[in-house]
Amino acid sequence: MYEKELIQAGLTEKQAKVYFACLELGNSGVPEIGKRAGIKRTTAYGILDELINLGLVGSSNKGRVKRFKAQKPDSILALLEKRKKSFEKVAPELMEIFSKHKLKPSIQFFEGIEGVKRIYEDTLGTKEKEILQIVKVKDFISFPSKDYSKKYIENRVKRGVSVKAIHPKSGDIYDNIYGTKSEKFLRQVRYLPPSMFYASMIMIYDDKVSMISTKEENFGFIIESKEFSNTLRAYFSFMWNIGSKEPEV
Repeated sequence: MYEKELIQAGLTEKQAKVYFACLELGNSGVPEIGKRAGIKRTTAYGILDELINLGLVGSSNKGRVKRFKAQKPDSILALLEKRKKSFEKVAPELMEIFSKHKLKPSIQFFEGIEGVKRIYEDTLGTKEKEILQIVKVKDFISFPSKDYSKKYIENRVKRGVSVKAIHPKSGDIYDNIYGTKSEKFLRQVRYLPPSMFYASMIMIYDDKVSMISTKEENFGFIIESKEFSNTLRAYFSFMWNIGSKEPEV
């Protein structure tokens, strides 16, 4: 009881058992604590020393017998705060080390409807709050599903992520939800000849480029590469500038 929560607060399994035993027993000796915690007495001595060092257990001597008592449970909060501050000191240096590896390009493949949904969800985490999109809406409105597509747009808007989309100027869907300019849905659109569109959707965000196939091939991937994303951004910018602002409907 409560051991799971104590473990989630940062204690080991044995530390949690011994601390909770001390809490229940009050001022007690090692034999009683070990028995209540369900661990060997010799092991209990070492665990109690660890808890004393953490400031969660205090000790006193009664004659030749050493007794132990749990400190107030809110001392665990103080411990967590102390650990947090210790980590905050080194966090910038750890991030610097992590960033060195992030510079290396990576590619992730996803299959099936759930895999494709993971790609969509990844785009919502964009730090720049903008997605550049090249897509024929008709090919993707029902993949993964029409309900999911609407929900995705709702979540994107809630997160304040805008879209610049390039669509075919004819032969596609042109409504306020999906295919046209919309302040409500944070979307700007340019239109190009249908011959330029194939059965894949491209989304560019941050240093990532994701591509999703149609339901027939049922897969997608995310490439994380600054050079690759910058190259695609340049192509997108060129197409955006030559695109028309209205479709031919």
